[in-house]
Order: sequence, then C-alpha cells, then structure tokens
Amino acid sequence: MKRWLLIILVSVCPMAWGQVDYEVEQWLQDEGSETAASEWHDRIEELRDAPVNINDTVEVERLPFLTPFHRQALKNYIRLYGDLLSSNELALVPGFDSTLLAMILPLIKVEPMPRSERWRWWTGRHTLTMGLGGTVEKAAGYTNGNYEGDNLHALSCYTYNYRGRLKMVLAADKDPAEAWGKDNFVGYSLMVSDLGRIEKAIIGRYNIQWGQGLTLWTGAAPFDITGRTSMRAGAGLKEAGTFNEYNYLEGAAATVRLWKGWRATGFGSLRDGEKMAGGHVEWRMGTFVVGATLQTLSLQDSVNPRSYVYNKLAFRGDRQQHVGIDGMWQLGKVLLYGEASSDEDGDLAAVVGMTVGVSNNHHIGISIRNYSPQYHNLHSQAYSMSAAENEQGMRVDIQSQFPWEIKGALTADVHSFPSLRYASYRPSEGIKLKAQLEKRFVDYYVATIRYSYRQKSRNIPYLDSNLYIGEYTDWHQLQAEVKGSWERWTLAGRMVSVMFGSENTGLQRGRMAALTAQYKYNRWQVAAALAYFKTDGYYTRIYMSESSIQYVWNIPMLYGEGIRSYLLVRYTVNQRLSAVVKYGLTAYRGVDHVGSGDAQTEGPLRQTWHTQVRWHF
Repeated sequence: MKRWLLIILVSVCPMAWGQVDYEVEQWLQDEGSETAASEWHDRIEELRDAPVNINDTVEVERLPFLTPFHRQALKNYIRLYGDLLSSNELALVPGFDSTLLAMILPLIKVEPMPRSERWRWWTGRHTLTMGLGGTVEKAAGYTNGNYEGDNLHALSCYTYNYRGRLKMVLAADKDPAEAWGKDNFVGYSLMVSDLGRIEKAIIGRYNIQWGQGLTLWTGAAPFDITGRTSMRAGAGLKEAGTFNEYNYLEGAAATVRLWKGWRATGFGSLRDGEKMAGGHVEWRMGTFVVGATLQTLSLQDSVNPRSYVYNKLAFRGDRQQHVGIDGMWQLGKVLLYGEASSDEDGDLAAVVGMTVGVSNNHHIGISIRNYSPQYHNLHSQAYSMSAAENEQGMRVDIQSQFPWEIKGALTADVHSFPSLRYASYRPSEGIKLKAQLEKRFVDYYVATIRYSYRQKSRNIPYLDSNLYIGEYTDWHQLQAEVKGSWERWTLAGRMVSVMFGSENTGLQRGRMAALTAQYKYNRWQVAAALAYFKTDGYYTRIYMSESSIQYVWNIPMLYGEGIRSYLLVRYTVNQRLSAVVKYGLTAYRGVDHVGSGDAQTEGPLRQTWHTQVRWHF
C-alpha cells in the first residue's frame, strides 16, 4: 500500500519531446553531422515502434540516455521492490530526474516479466519494412548522364527481435542517383546476449562505444541537450544503425563476463580497406567503474593530404594505435567521470567532468577537456566543437526549476584551439551558449523560449589567402514555441529569428514562422506543417524538424525565401500491418532554379515523396 501511495504522489512534469527535435537541429547547426543524426533518429523511431519493457533488465540496454549507473539503479530497484507497476514509478529510482524521464517515456512500456526465463525464440517479433520514394523534379545529373541511376530511393529491411536477447537485421538500400544493383547498400547483423557468460556477441555490422569516446567510439554520439552534461554514456558493444553507411565496424565482437565485477570485450573488423582490432577490460565494484581500451588500425591506402598552412600537424600514414583508460564513480548525488588516451607517439588527450543531481528538478555539471594538436584518432568521438584534437575547453550545464513552475536550462562552453585549423589560420578561441525557459499551462499547453549563441574564428572571406588574416563571427538564434495537446489534436506554433555577423562583413538575418498539426482518430494519423522562411544567406539557414518515416529521416535546411510544407498520412490496418505516405514541398520565391551543379533542378519548386509499408508477424 505504501508503494502505491508513493507512485500516486510522484508528479512527473516532462519537458516536451519537441525539445529533443530542437536539440537535433542545433546539433546539425553546430556539427553538420547529418549521418550521425540520421542514425540517432532511426534508433529512436525503432524504439517508438517497439518500446522497451522497463522491467526487462536485459532489453533496457537498448535505451539511449542511460548511464551504467541508471541501469544498475533500475536493476537494484526491481530486485528490491519487484516489477515496476507504472512508468511514474521511475521517478522513485535514484538518478531518474524529470528531464531524463521525459526523454525515455515515449520509448518504454511497463509489463510484468514472465516467470520463466527460458528462451522461446519463436515468440520473437518479426518486422518487414518496404519503402519507396524520390523527387518529383529531376536534377541536372540525371539528364547530363553524370548520375548512373534514377531518382528513386528504395529500401527494404527485415528484423527479428526476441526481447533484446536475439536480434537479426537484414537491410538493403538504393539511394537516388545510384544504379540498381550497383554500389547499393547491403547490411546485416546477428546479435545474441545474456547467454551464460556471454553478455553480448555480434557478427556483421556493429558499433563499439566506450568511456567518453576518446579512444574508440563508432556510430552516432550523443547530441547536446541544453542543460544536460556532455558526459558520454557508452553502450559498449551494440549493433550498428540499420542504414548507416559510415563510421561502423564489420566483423565479429563479443563481451564476456569473467569473474565478479570483471568483463572483457574483444573485436575484429575488416571493411573498405580498413582493418581494426582491439579490446576493452572493465572492472566494476559498486558505483565505481574503470576500464582500459586498446585499439589498432591499419589502412590499405595511406592518408596523405595535400599540405596547407593549417594542416601541418594533420595525420599522415596508414597505421594508428591508441590506448586509453576511462572511469566513472558515483558518490551519492555526485557522479565523477573521465577518460585519458594516448596514441603511439605519446600524444595525449583527456576529458574529466562532474555532475551533481541536487534533486529531480535541479542539476549542475562541469567538464574540462584538453586535446593535443598532435593527437589524431580516426575513430574518436569525444565531446568537442569539431574533432577530438587541437582543443581545450570547459563546459558548464545547469538545470533548475524557478517559481511558478518555470523550468530553466543553461549550457555554456568556452574553448580555444592552440594551433591552426581549417578555415582559421591562427590560434583562436570560441564561445557556445544555449539557454531555455519552459512553462507548462494547465495540462494542455507548453510555452518555450530558447536562445543560442556561437562565437568562433574564421579567415576573412575574399582576401588573398596568403595574408592569413582572421576575424570572429557571431551567430544568434532566438526561438519561441507554443504547443498544445488535447484529445486527438496536437498543435504547435514556432517562430525563429537568426542573426549572423562578423568584424569585417555585414549583418545577415533569417526568420521563420511555422505551424504544425497532428491528428489521430482510430487507425488514422495525420501530420502537416506550413512554414514561411526568409534568410539572407547560408549562414542564417534554419533547420525545421518534421514528422518522419522510419529510416527516411528529414530535417530540411531552409535558406533563401519561400514556403515549406509537408503532409504525412499513416494508416494502421491492424496490429500487424501499417502504411504511411509523406509528401513534402519547398517553394522558393524569386528563383528560376534550385541547387547547383548536378543537383540543380529547374523551376522554384523542390518536391519529395515517400511511401512505406511495415508488417509485423
């Protein structure tokens, strides 16, 4: 009875899931990592389609955003109190604050675990996905013969999943401009987990994510969430993104439990002229975790970039070897973390940090990083402004709740680049700032104001490159959004204003106003949006998040002047079969063509369409 009273009294006030979409947009704005963002989006959509049973402590490893201590705290809670009875009960688990809950709630379900743990592989979930799409306008590359194929995008994917313990993926993808049957993507993976001492084993395409990403991290890295720590929560060994064609490993890998508190991972990979091998050993005692990583890389073709002023210290050669040590230690509400890595020449990179969870609504974090200009790692994805080399910096994150139930979040990062870098032929500094205020009105409306600022250095455009004169640029973005949900409707209005300027060039501005709507009725789901945008140039471009189809990720980049709209219709025939159609239109004002080079299309319109059918059996 006492437990039920606690569950009823827990009040979870989640931030709008739209914040995550906004953070992806900002990630693209800062890093331009469209491939990584696409992999992250596919992973989230897969979890939305097949939510994780939070009572299954093996399957819960699939959830993003959770650190090893979140997973351990959840296991301890279930061991002590039994299966969770409601998702609200997660607020009673140490470390599950309101922001984390808001991010994972759409991805989970709460069901009792069966009494028997025997494998019944035939009861797993089979999913077959078939999709086709393309553009209405044909680009110049199709008519001049530079593109070998047509403008269609086709994909097919079969997955089998038995409670996260056995998973198989077979996927094929044909991109626009590719010829059918030539250079098309084909991927596969077979994963087993929780099989005796074998914690996880994978054959095929996979990713490895350890520590803070300094020594080895493949696949998508976490994006920045305003006010949340920059700490990486490595998933260790995991299957690769279904249609990710870059930054993955291919071969075999396994993680095994050795003796109490110890586990080890070994891997080997061979793909596209790249050979990799290595391993990781981890020891855990209570809330203390320490690991050591060794990885070697051999390239078929030597990296030998053309010499410029800015890349005198760039990596050249066909071999790399790295060794690193990482750790985490939780002391009550304080979490300490860090990683140090060295290449074969002894060049170092390190990052350390601390987070303090004062309460479910109050959080503070700080991290410091120092990456040598001579440290080079082709498979490092530690937190940075560009790459984990030639950078020093400090980041502070704060989340808090103010009077009148106003939630606030702040991220501030100051950094410097001791040596020259691309497009900035001098040592330089920079600032990155993001702030947010959110207020929930009654049960239906959420109002959010967000501000982002970025200062960085670049060479002055249009000057003789031999002068090597630099300047600092300032980028500001202010966004206001109101979102309301009731019964079958969800409506949102959003306004964005962007400014970009520098010491020696003029001020550029950009603006966007958008309305989005979603409607659900029985088996139908309809989503639509209409946006007007006007920007002075590329530097004031605006990203717009949209309702998407799984494996067909789209956050269009808008610049110039025009209107962006889309319509998505999804029909669920039954629990096993569903179909979705999406049409997107961007109409530009005052232009007679869109794009340039082989991608150029005639006329002011750019239209796309996609269809997809999913069958669960």
